[in-house]
Amino acid sequence: MPKVIVLFHNADPAAESLVEKAASGASSVRFTEVDVRSIGQADPSPERRRTRSASVDEMRAYDGVIVACCAEGLVLDELIRLVDDLGAVPNLNYANVVFTVLGAGDTRLLAHVARLGGIVVTTRSADQSDAHAATASARTAKVVSWVRHSLSHEHDRDHHDHEHHDHEHSHHHSHEHRPTA
Repeated sequence: MPKVIVLFHNADPAAESLVEKAASGASSVRFTEVDVRSIGQADPSPERRRTRSASVDEMRAYDGVIVACCAEGLVLDELIRLVDDLGAVPNLNYANVVFTVLGAGDTRLLAHVARLGGIVVTTRSADQSDAHAATASARTAKVVSWVRHSLSHEHDRDHHDHEHHDHEHSHHHSHEHRPTA
């Protein structure tokens, strides 16, 4: 089952609506599991208890990452630091991870996400509305499902090629040991 995480900074109240619409949009794609995680200081408010802090270690489990950020300054810097920390994890390859950035007027965050080497889904629209967040997140989840589907066929093909090679190898040996008359 494809897994998508929606990340935001809990000190960015303007991102809350984007986060909600992003989670809804990604969840609208069949079989997609969506988690919402925050970064920043723990927030004890009851409405925020449904999310928990994101850690770099748990990011390995996700096929798609949606980052929602409306604020600049410290909030944006902390999100950039999290993305950079992801890139610093040894032996973690993002080639098949799908990323989207929502709401950030500052392209610095997108540049840091792109450096991870994953698949970046963007839109041509400068629209940062809730409807745009839902549409872009659904698109992200759809690309995640395509990538996972494609990779499953690649694994099947590799497995089939290996079986074919083993069959040829055993067939080849059976001819070498044939008694001669």
